[in-house]
Amino acid sequence: MEPGNNQGTNAEPASNESFVKKPVETPIIDSTLREKISNSAPGGGPPVGFYQANKLYIWASVIGIAIISVLAYFAFRPQPKPVAKEADVEVVIDVPETVSSGGEAVYKVNVQNKDTQKLTNMELELVYPSGVQYVSSVPNSSGISGSIFKVPDLLPGLNAAVIVKTKVTGNVNDVKKLTAKLHYSLANFNSEFTKEATASVKLVASDLLLEISGPSTANNAQLLAYTVHYRNSSDQELKNARVEVSYPDGFEFASAIPAPDIGNNTWNMPSLGVNGEGNILINGAFKSANPGETKTISAAIKLLGDNGQYSDAQKTASFNTALANLPLIVNQGLYRSDSGSIVSPGDSLEFQVKYQNNAATVATAVNVLVTINSKAVDLSSITAEGGTVSNNTIQWNASGVPQLENLSPSEGGQLSFRLKIKDPAVKDSSTNLTVVSGIKIKSNEYDGYFPGNELSLKIASPMKIGTRLDFSSGPLPPKVGKSTVYKVRFELSNSSNDYQDGTLTAFIPLGPSGFVQGSPSQAEANNVEFDTATGKLVWHVKALPAYTGKFSEPKALEFSIKLSPSASQAGSSPTLIKDIRFVAKDTFTGQDVEVKADNISTVDLAGQDGYAKGEVQN
Repeated sequence: MEPGNNQGTNAEPASNESFVKKPVETPIIDSTLREKISNSAPGGGPPVGFYQANKLYIWASVIGIAIISVLAYFAFRPQPKPVAKEADVEVVIDVPETVSSGGEAVYKVNVQNKDTQKLTNMELELVYPSGVQYVSSVPNSSGISGSIFKVPDLLPGLNAAVIVKTKVTGNVNDVKKLTAKLHYSLANFNSEFTKEATASVKLVASDLLLEISGPSTANNAQLLAYTVHYRNSSDQELKNARVEVSYPDGFEFASAIPAPDIGNNTWNMPSLGVNGEGNILINGAFKSANPGETKTISAAIKLLGDNGQYSDAQKTASFNTALANLPLIVNQGLYRSDSGSIVSPGDSLEFQVKYQNNAATVATAVNVLVTINSKAVDLSSITAEGGTVSNNTIQWNASGVPQLENLSPSEGGQLSFRLKIKDPAVKDSSTNLTVVSGIKIKSNEYDGYFPGNELSLKIASPMKIGTRLDFSSGPLPPKVGKSTVYKVRFELSNSSNDYQDGTLTAFIPLGPSGFVQGSPSQAEANNVEFDTATGKLVWHVKALPAYTGKFSEPKALEFSIKLSPSASQAGSSPTLIKDIRFVAKDTFTGQDVEVKADNISTVDLAGQDGYAKGEVQN
């Protein structure tokens, strides 16, 4: 084979000397990548941990989780349940102080809700002492023992009553104490509370019998009849006795057989023989009482003592009448009145109305109607929120009070209306003026209206003291060391009611000789007294008829006074009469009236420049 020919299967491999050897070069790397590698590669510095690299995100997460946890705690933690407190509820037991051994005692247990919350789940439990046995009740007891009574739910301001008749036995002078326990809950609370009350009766001998009978239930539109029965069961004649009957608030006396000897409640018995007896029939109505109330009429037998006065009651009796809780009830009252049922000309009055559905079914299309009767009311002043006013009537229905469209069982509400009394109350000579407001309620489920209470307000009779000072004699202006005589006139004028027991008093600070004796007008001279030691003048006016000074001459007193000024009074205007005051009793309202007048000084000269004529000159 020729040289240079490498072909063939047995050819030897080429020698390594045919390759050129070169050193390994450092790789070319971007500076940014090199920095990252140097930070993580072994020998390139300490490694950076996960926390160090992500601490900002870790702390943000921890804080966020803490905030969410706090918010979740406050949002979902168990809320403390409100704690119910005892309600302002009043339980009162009325019963005669004494009862004959073996006789009947009638207990009236009255429950009134004085709280702002509704009272529910009410039950009255009576605990009878030994010798007191249950006979009957209104309403009926839940058991034959007469110990448990269901009481309806009560809205704020309303009341309910339970009347229980018992038979009492025991020894004379025994005292029997009954305990009443009211179990109740407050609306929206499950807690049960108990309110207790007690009442005692004393057993007396049965030689005198006194009983009252009548209707145990009624409504305030009915004419009622009560019978007072008395009997002398002793072995001696009863002399100089009388029967006195006490009527409860809201009762209007109509008539009696026999007719009373004094007023409308006193019957004299000059003599009542052994086993002698009699009856008194009394008629009347509870027009101004509220449905749901219980009223007690009581009587007493009294004897004439050696001192000419009738003694304490020898025998007492009472009877209770429950005014029916009608399916719909409504009542009215004067809002925030400090004067009770007495108002004055010019007064602005606000009335509050409460209504409630006492039935077990819904009342639909409820209407409340008020009628106001008084010539003293300014009809243009009558306003009623949600109500329609037409002359002297006010009507509320669903058009103004949506709740009245459907009134659920035990549901109720409040309304109000306002009016103003004229001033003067009337322009004619009408006397003993009143404002009478009647109220009633109805719904589609019943025929006709159910009556509420009638409110009768008496109008007071304002009066005035008129004063006048005239010059009579002496220097004018008054001078030191000289005497000036003045004539004083008091005039009393009255309004619509008669006054009695009237007295005017005043002080004359001019010394013992300041009041000129014998100077009072002849018509009143015998009614005037002057105390020289105190300077007090007293005028006994006695009666002051209605409209004195308007339709008749005013009641007047004239007298003279004498001023003898001293040197220390120079340049002043001395007071001649001070502390002028009139007191009397209004025979219609029963009010004690007090009226005052301004002091009188030398500057009060009638028809003259008092300041020029009043200052004392040297």
